[in-house]
Amino acid sequence: MEDAHQTSVKAGGDHIVKSVARTCHTLVYFDEVRRPLSVVEVSKELGYPQSSTSALLKSLVKLGFLTHDARKKNYFPTERVPLLGSWMNPDLFGEGTIHRLLKTISQRTQHVVVLAIKNGDEAEYVQVIRPKKSPIHHISLGTRRPLGNSGVGRVLMSRFSDEEVCSLFRKINAYRAPDEPAVDVKAFVASLAETRAKGYYLSTDQVVKGCGLISMPFPNHLSSRLFAVGVGAPTDVILRSEKEIVKIMREEIVQNLSKIGQRTVAC
Repeated sequence: MEDAHQTSVKAGGDHIVKSVARTCHTLVYFDEVRRPLSVVEVSKELGYPQSSTSALLKSLVKLGFLTHDARKKNYFPTERVPLLGSWMNPDLFGEGTIHRLLKTISQRTQHVVVLAIKNGDEAEYVQVIRPKKSPIHHISLGTRRPLGNSGVGRVLMSRFSDEEVCSLFRKINAYRAPDEPAVDVKAFVASLAETRAKGYYLSTDQVVKGCGLISMPFPNHLSSRLFAVGVGAPTDVILRSEKEIVKIMREEIVQNLSKIGQRTVAC
């Protein structure tokens, strides 16, 4: 039997048990494609050995998280998967509210749309809607961005007080890797005033040259966790369509989340 060191992978400076990582990545891949998948497809996309992938999928079937169609030779998640987190933020995620919001924004803008959360010292994309003809390919489910060097990170941090932001980035700077640049805390805090006033942040060529993202936070009262929605497109498109994209994002957030706000206030 392999020991813990042999069965772990390194991510973000921490060791993660390989079997756990593969299980999570497999379920995330199903969430991305939203269709039945064969062993070969999962193995090829995630880069796992076909024999290991087959064993993993069969195990998930036995555990009740996947179903197997022997005739078509493919697998698909069962209702156990979405039910795992159904008790968390039922107002936001119940009845497909968030997915409907993201999908509508994507349909109206014809661009990639992401839902991001603050996860430790990073911003993480937990949902991604990608139009078939989108030229943006660097954004994917599970992608993480630095809080101090990304659009979604900035709007998430705009929900904190200046004192809280200073405290967090001093800690991040103190424990950053040697090859990672330090965040200019004073400049970052000073710039948050404009982000808060506008209610969104436009970043271009920040993570990938030629690409931009308009990020907007959810209203504070909707959840104890922080969420941000982002629309990604080529830089020239983002700059040309800024006002229209922002207008669409605001309209859909109000349309889809206003009832949630009313229920929350009533409680």
